[in-house]
Amino acid sequence: MPVTIERIVALPDLRLDLVAGREGRDRQVRWVHVSEVVDPTPWLRGGELLLTTGMRLTAPEDFRPYVDRLADAGLAGIGFGIGMGHATVPEPLIEQADRRGIAVLRVPVDAPYISISEAVSDMLSEERYHAISRAFEAQQALTRAALSGSTETLVREVGKQLGGWAIQADSTGAARAAWPAAAASRLPALLPDLIRVRESGGRSSSTILGPGESTVIHPLSVDGLPRGFLLAGADRPLGTYERHVLSGAVALMTLEIERAQAVTSRLRRLQSDELAQVLRGGRLPLHWARQIRGWGLDPMDLRAFVILPAPAGRGAGPQGATARTAADRLHALLDGRRAPGVTTVLRHTGETQLVLVSGGGPAPAEAVDALMAELPGAHLGVGEAGAVEDVCRSYEAAARAAAIGRIERRRVTRFEDLAAMQLLLRSEQPQTVATFVRRVLGPLAAEGADERHRTLRATLQTFLAHNGQWNVSAAALGVHRHTLRMRIDKIAELTGRDPNSSYARMELWLALLAEGAAPEPG
Repeated sequence: MPVTIERIVALPDLRLDLVAGREGRDRQVRWVHVSEVVDPTPWLRGGELLLTTGMRLTAPEDFRPYVDRLADAGLAGIGFGIGMGHATVPEPLIEQADRRGIAVLRVPVDAPYISISEAVSDMLSEERYHAISRAFEAQQALTRAALSGSTETLVREVGKQLGGWAIQADSTGAARAAWPAAAASRLPALLPDLIRVRESGGRSSSTILGPGESTVIHPLSVDGLPRGFLLAGADRPLGTYERHVLSGAVALMTLEIERAQAVTSRLRRLQSDELAQVLRGGRLPLHWARQIRGWGLDPMDLRAFVILPAPAGRGAGPQGATARTAADRLHALLDGRRAPGVTTVLRHTGETQLVLVSGGGPAPAEAVDALMAELPGAHLGVGEAGAVEDVCRSYEAAARAAAIGRIERRRVTRFEDLAAMQLLLRSEQPQTVATFVRRVLGPLAAEGADERHRTLRATLQTFLAHNGQWNVSAAALGVHRHTLRMRIDKIAELTGRDPNSSYARMELWLALLAEGAAPEPG
């Protein structure tokens, strides 16, 4: 049982009388402090029983501000010794203590303060021992609940041990289990606090004190990242026992998340490798439709998304913005929306791509949008939805859309908005398109280009993206205008097409859009 003012008054050997602030008799006492200064608050932390004779409080008007300061500091109660400075407990002290709800105990002149301190210290030690013993029993009950393999069973046990409620939420804040079931309705109000804990990197918990209740939010972190949360509370302050229960529950829940994540990570690596092989080869294996169903996807409703992360030094998301870390974050966002999806990281024409193949519904798009909000400098391409046999084409469309978006500085580009690209990629004669690319770009084609030609190719892309504007293009490339002009002249010589001509620019632009080498796993 917590050490309260009422329990201290009940100790017969101390001969203490409660003379004011009866509504504060249930306050918990953390420690006993003795002070005769007029303002002891700099030495208080809250929860103390303050012992004093009031020898420096001589005027009636001294007591009201004295009590107010102590009440504002969170004092548990006042033990006022009579027979030294005052024959009885002063009436102004009693009146103000009643107004502020601060318990005042009358201490007889022959009652040593050391006896009160020792008695309270013994009670606190007994309470800690009792809390640890109860916590050990609770830990055994929690362990049995965890071994059942049921998240609901473990959450129920946490709530029962606390005598309150408990919720386990995933990394997005969605409830996985709640006890009692009605506790899940608390989540919307707690979401801002949960987000603050998540944005801190899951390094610390949060305690929220409300009228007549206490709530805590503990991150369930794996590899330094919050993978879920334990939210719990009761209609009273949480003490040593409750903290032990919560610590044990966090450890068990984190262990289960680690175990499940290890299995999931192995499965996702296999899925990623298989998806990479399909996208690299552009050919579907015979079992592909069955495999798609096994991944929880609908073979008749698939869409590819391609994210081009920002180059190093030009922007970074909260998790470092590497493609594979972004893939982990994307899976967490998909899981929070109960949306299946398969990701892979590819190297394509010298750049890194994060590829997602998921359903055509709104949930995957919402997850991707949420990830993009965390990746400044990244560009997203969205392919068309289609059946399983069109997944490679959807990927190619998304990759081209992302590349165009990066050139044109658009965060999100949808293939369905690119009419010219649709014409090229839907051609029934892909060899004809490849021939067109080689004829127009010549040595600037990506395949086989050396360093000098890659520089000229990048110059051409920038020049075309800025509609042939010399000053703007030179500034974007970080070169002098004369250097840019020499490069454009060289491009005209190598391709036989003058970029100053609007028709030539159209041919060069189409060739760059249509071009693409086979992707390689990253």
